[in-house]
Amino acid sequence: MTKPLIRFKKFHYYLIPLISLIVWWGMLIALLAAWAAQGKPIYSFMSRYQNPVYISDVAATNLQPLFIACSSFQAIFFVGTLVMGIYLRKKEKIQPYISTTQPKFAIASVVCAVIGQLGIIFTSIFNTNHFHTLHLTMVGIFIAFCFFACCCDFVVSFKFGNNPDKLNPLHDGVKFGTWKWANLYMVSFFLKCVWLAAAFSFVICFGYFMGHMSRGLSASFEWLIAFWYGLLLILWSMDLFPSALRHYRRKHPNVYQEKNNEPPLTSLGSEEATFVNSQDV
Repeated sequence: MTKPLIRFKKFHYYLIPLISLIVWWGMLIALLAAWAAQGKPIYSFMSRYQNPVYISDVAATNLQPLFIACSSFQAIFFVGTLVMGIYLRKKEKIQPYISTTQPKFAIASVVCAVIGQLGIIFTSIFNTNHFHTLHLTMVGIFIAFCFFACCCDFVVSFKFGNNPDKLNPLHDGVKFGTWKWANLYMVSFFLKCVWLAAAFSFVICFGYFMGHMSRGLSASFEWLIAFWYGLLLILWSMDLFPSALRHYRRKHPNVYQEKNNEPPLTSLGSEEATFVNSQDV
């Protein structure tokens, strides 16, 4: 039997953002499919024809309970992902912080995420049919504070990637070259920047076409933004994935001893932890 290239605990913390992703994308697909199954109608509270309609338009119908339930569920898991990242780094289950500023950015990211996710919850509660202005305000809060949450979290990734000499040696496989930025944390940072740049471009197009009364194009970009948002959860799942690798390695030390002739992986010693956490960028 062929041995797996990567051994890790299947059910672990990295699944938190993936569960949120499944619920979010599942909700979007359900809303879009329901609108198509209804014959792509233009609802009574809409002023003109457009194809497609906005997410909020479909969610303001009898499907609003689905919108509320799924938005609230993903909001909890979205914030939970960031909180779990802080917990795992504090407990040294994944790469501990190497700078005194990183925990501050991580906490700021959680605070912004909480505000942003409250925005999407209130967006789902105050539908566009009965509370149009308030609905749009909540959408703005959701987008703005999730953007701030991402920026703060991305700074944490950058500090890891920009200081590979401070990374804990127990996290093998992180570096793949002699160049300073040739490490997985910097790759993660660049991928997040690409995601953010694309998301920002989509939001600009969404607002531009809405302002120029091209509602069909504007709605198309809204659906694109919503699905693109889910990719961020995959990137955050990758950040938590090392904890599943280390868990398996601790539980099966003989596998790695036989393969690499090295001692089993254990948690960082107190002296190592003090050395790593006391360094600032």
